[in-house]
Amino acid sequence: MASRDLYLYEVVDVVGQGQYDYMEHLWQDPVLRMPEMFGLQGSFYVCAAGGGRWPQVVNIWDVGNRGWQGWASNVDRMNLKRRKAFYGDWWDEAAQWRTGGFDRMCAGVPGSPSTEEIAAQGIRGTLFVNEILTVRPGTQLEFLAAVREERVPFMADYGHRPTGLYEVTSNLHEVVMVWATDIPAQMRLRQNRDTTRGLCDEGEVDERLTAWDRRLAEYVTGGDSHVMTPLPRTVYGPEEWEDASLDDWLAEAEKGP
Repeated sequence: MASRDLYLYEVVDVVGQGQYDYMEHLWQDPVLRMPEMFGLQGSFYVCAAGGGRWPQVVNIWDVGNRGWQGWASNVDRMNLKRRKAFYGDWWDEAAQWRTGGFDRMCAGVPGSPSTEEIAAQGIRGTLFVNEILTVRPGTQLEFLAAVREERVPFMADYGHRPTGLYEVTSNLHEVVMVWATDIPAQMRLRQNRDTTRGLCDEGEVDERLTAWDRRLAEYVTGGDSHVMTPLPRTVYGPEEWEDASLDDWLAEAEKGP
């Protein structure tokens, strides 16, 4: 068997409106100049209108193609060596935009694309769905297999493609799922789910959505889901930030419905 795809999944607490400067600062991280070390797959800030704590940034670092040996090399540079090498200036500058965070060591499962596969398949998004779910202890792999077989196909019909289906390796009860999409596709998914549940008539009935809710309940005991805005120029992010101004919004309002 090949080595396992491993990822460091960081949730970073950000100071004020520092998410933009901090995310761009990631491009200067010395690790990106170190052979066979962490590579930046993606960086996102949590969109306040989509649920979740803010201001926060989520970073996903690809450990590389050497599996757990690559993980060990990264731990080594962050362990006793870090005090005298690598990070003094970069961390000092980053400290003006962040106050701390929480890391999860994650591993891909069958059906979770590698960074190279994401690039080769042209998977891109302007909005990402981020799910951190608690499942019954010991069922992480079983649950993610059900996601691959049952959920991934209908999510594709809604313009959502998985960029990460991860087992959290530092505990027995968490999974992380990340989906690339856009705002219209996410809106349609939410409209159809509520319509199917009889809570609105904005969308169409799709029994697959409520069937998955019932399947989810067989495994999931808690967790959180929110939407995230991607840093441009990452593997699956847009080319650049979009232009907008208050005048644009006022002009649209004047047009009326």
